[in-house]
Amino acid sequence: MGLGYATSDRGACHLRATFYKPELSGLIPPEQIEGKAAMFIDYEDRLVLFDTLILCRFYRDFYPWDDLAGLITALTGEKTDADTLQKTAGEILTMIRKFNFREGMGPEDEQLPARFFRPLEDSGAVMTKTEFNTLLTDYYRLRGWKADGTL
Repeated sequence: MGLGYATSDRGACHLRATFYKPELSGLIPPEQIEGKAAMFIDYEDRLVLFDTLILCRFYRDFYPWDDLAGLITALTGEKTDADTLQKTAGEILTMIRKFNFREGMGPEDEQLPARFFRPLEDSGAVMTKTEFNTLLTDYYRLRGWKADGTL
């Protein structure tokens, strides 16, 4: 969830990618770092399309990529597929990032407060700054951006 808070294009927001879902439901362990940025991007991309199409986020689990493609084809008559939609979503997020950079935001703003790196009181679980930086670097790389988050 920290990656979502840090990289949300509209400030720390639990709804931008709704990434609490895979961690709380057991789709990916909260402490797992490897592969998490890729899963996060899948959620973020799909939900940017939900925003574009003005779909309710609570239905995110009912519309995997192939179903979204079928929905768009049925509504518009324009044939599309999951790969094309994922590419389009990534392009939308890159355009949003360019806008935010133009308005003064930058990768240096994609940080978390120190409290995110303290052990949880109930379990003692903790995400280290190194783990967070690994997630962030993976995210930038998978998005096709420079290692420092610039375009």
